[in-house]
Amino acid sequence: MISAVSMNRRIAIASLLLLAACAAAAEPVAGPWSRRAPMPTARSELTSAVLEGRIYVGGGIAQLGTTTAFEAYDPLADAWEELPPLAEDLHHLAAAATAGRVYVAGGYADIAFSEKSPRTWAYDPGPRQWTRVADMPAPRAAHAMAAIDGKLYVVGGVGPRAEELWAYDPATDSWDSSHAPLPTPREHLAAAVINDRLYVVGGRGHGAGNRAILEIYDPATNTWTSAPDMPTPRGGLTAAAVEGRLHVTGGEDLDTSHTFGEHEVYDPKTDAWTTLAELPTRRHGLTSQTVDDRWYVIGGGVKAGAMTFVSLTDVVEVFTPDSAGAPD
Repeated sequence: MISAVSMNRRIAIASLLLLAACAAAAEPVAGPWSRRAPMPTARSELTSAVLEGRIYVGGGIAQLGTTTAFEAYDPLADAWEELPPLAEDLHHLAAAATAGRVYVAGGYADIAFSEKSPRTWAYDPGPRQWTRVADMPAPRAAHAMAAIDGKLYVVGGVGPRAEELWAYDPATDSWDSSHAPLPTPREHLAAAVINDRLYVVGGRGHGAGNRAILEIYDPATNTWTSAPDMPTPRGGLTAAAVEGRLHVTGGEDLDTSHTFGEHEVYDPKTDAWTTLAELPTRRHGLTSQTVDDRWYVIGGGVKAGAMTFVSLTDVVEVFTPDSAGAPD
């Protein structure tokens, strides 16, 4: 028989443990990183785009396989909204936004990684509808896409003619494959735009392991230039422009089953890399976007390679530069 004193002691201990657990869950990430509302669908190998201050996240590998989930995050409200799903299951896809729409292109259309898609879809947030637009010139997966001056540039990836740089023009619903090709073909790479130039960093494959390469494309001259290598070679990473600098984090090394949290920054003005506070949750197959000079890093797999399927995360962590102040 348990005495009243023993029972009270057990209740007190249980209460303390509950309070400690709650405190640990609510504790913010140390340093310039902080935790935000989790994504509704935990997933990896997803994509995202920013339109009118909201981050749209689509596709990926989820708990039950490839997902059509399409969700929007509002940084001001720190809240997610579930939206009409993608028209098909896709992972290792790419997205970008221009002219009031979010565009999604390519990706693997099956969980066996056997069918690469050439299809392009446009989401209009007004009527909340998806429309199929012109297909890419060939199937492509594990690529990157970014918007420059109203056009969408697709670079890198896996598929036929994967070294080619393609540009989609929404005004004519057509693709142009005549641009200068990517000097160092690779997949699972990342890209971002700074001053109307396309910065393409990292990646792997095409006869090589992880790459540290940074190459820059200028649409005005249709030329590529090389910049200093990123300090940490990696594939499956993410990158975004924050205050005119290229921020890179995440990624994996398939040979060592290692995931990366190193946060490295390239400054075009100094042509040099620096290292900042590490991403709190190391992961690969993640996505990221910048809103109001804050960098939102979303989802991914905590473990590398095939272990992705058992380590999917819904975590959202935001990096705030000193000049931007603390998040609201």
